[in-house]
Amino acid sequence: MTLPARTLALGTQAPAVPAASRCLPLLLLLLFMLSACAKVGPDFSAPDTAMPTGWQDAAVLGATATREVSEEWWRTFDDATLNGLLAEARGGNLSLQVTALRVLEARARLGVAVGNLYPQRQQATGGLTWTHPSDRTPTAPQPGTGRGNPDYVQTSVGLDAAWELDFWGKYRRGVEAADADLRAAAADYEAAMVAVTANVAQSYVLYRTLQQQLAIADNNVAIQRESLRIATARFNYGATSERDMRQALSLLRDTEASIPSLAHSLREARNALCVLLGKPPQDLAAMLGTAPIPTAPAGLALGIPADLLRRRPDVRKAEYAAAGQCARLGVAKADFYPSISLGGFVGFTASNVGAFSTGDTFSHGFTAYGGPGLTLPLFNYGRIANNVRAQDARFQQALTAYRETVLSALRETEDGIDRYLNAQGRAALLTESAADAARSLELAMVQYQEGSTDFTTVLTAARDLSTRQDALAQASGEISQSLVAVFKALGGGWRTLPENGPIPLETQREMRARTDWGALPEEHGAVPAGGDVRPPDI
Repeated sequence: MTLPARTLALGTQAPAVPAASRCLPLLLLLLFMLSACAKVGPDFSAPDTAMPTGWQDAAVLGATATREVSEEWWRTFDDATLNGLLAEARGGNLSLQVTALRVLEARARLGVAVGNLYPQRQQATGGLTWTHPSDRTPTAPQPGTGRGNPDYVQTSVGLDAAWELDFWGKYRRGVEAADADLRAAAADYEAAMVAVTANVAQSYVLYRTLQQQLAIADNNVAIQRESLRIATARFNYGATSERDMRQALSLLRDTEASIPSLAHSLREARNALCVLLGKPPQDLAAMLGTAPIPTAPAGLALGIPADLLRRRPDVRKAEYAAAGQCARLGVAKADFYPSISLGGFVGFTASNVGAFSTGDTFSHGFTAYGGPGLTLPLFNYGRIANNVRAQDARFQQALTAYRETVLSALRETEDGIDRYLNAQGRAALLTESAADAARSLELAMVQYQEGSTDFTTVLTAARDLSTRQDALAQASGEISQSLVAVFKALGGGWRTLPENGPIPLETQREMRARTDWGALPEEHGAVPAGGDVRPPDI
């Protein structure tokens, strides 16, 4: 059929499009643009904290004190056994693995928060419903009309979606909070690394100190046995009384009695090392061997106090905790404002009512609906306002906790430096005292054998020597212990990650067998880097 020329000239009338339908795309575009800009709540900035310009004992420590702290500070002890223990502990310590797994948890929670930026509900639906309608509903036929109210079956299949637009930044603040939580978890892992490194070093120093104390006790037992032999011989020859022999025997038994206690403390130190290495308590004597107490060279590099803000993981963790709580305050404030959402359904539906058939579902049953929606909170009886107040109070708590963490870091460092310097002074004095006590015992033994003094002089000199040598061993260990405490307070040692990654391969395989984890530690960048943050590669 050919249309008349007039019809072709005038054209055909297109169906009328409602004005609201023409404006809807522009309205949606405007909503998207506004939702990308608006964001209620405060933006976080790191709180200012007054920091001293230098350490109190910087003049005593000398020019080397301001040098940057070595990340592998334990190598200053030049002890291969200690280096091996630390390498094993970083890969096997269970508390360290727990904190690494918390990073994975925080990473997954960040993924949940990011997912909320997109349509929150996207689902395929379908159903087959049998309905027996009531005879007394408003739409039911009235009695006596002769109309029936039959049962019917209805089918439905389609796609349902709903998207609450992030108009006020509620979900973006949620992403900020989750991101801060992830960074805090990474900082917690680094803090655990610092703690494990220091604990292994201190346990190792304690083990060597106890070894030296045991060696001193064994040496004193040998000396005192010789004194007993001399006192017994002089008694047998009638040159002295039985009292000298009994005093020598009493001193020997006292020294021998101290050995089981030292041996028990040595076992405890060894068991502590086993747990730090992720092993059940066992005999590590073959691996540890016998060696002197580790000592570090003179000259202590401390950096400056301001370095603590970027180097100590617990300080950064406190900062991230405050940042996360600041974002949660914005999430709470967003509840004051209306919620704007888009929703819709596209699918097919049909029933077997009358001449209809469920077989027509896909041929004649197409249906669709959608549009924007708005929800505005009106009467909530103070719930939203008080939740905002609670979140703001938590934010202020986090800021105050950050400042307290910084002060604690400064105090721990200053205490460690003072303890280190005092231990050095005490050890120097005890070195001279032990040398004098050894010479005093030597002279007393000669004089006793010559008969120019009684055994009380020998007894006193032997006790003095045992006490001073034991105190010297403890002071030597105290120097190394306090030095480790200084490095721990400075936050050193978290940049060196385990050789095979934070999470053992066996654990990774076990987790993959249960869950699809996607990228695990072998793929870097699981923790976002930013600023001075260097997160673990997990």
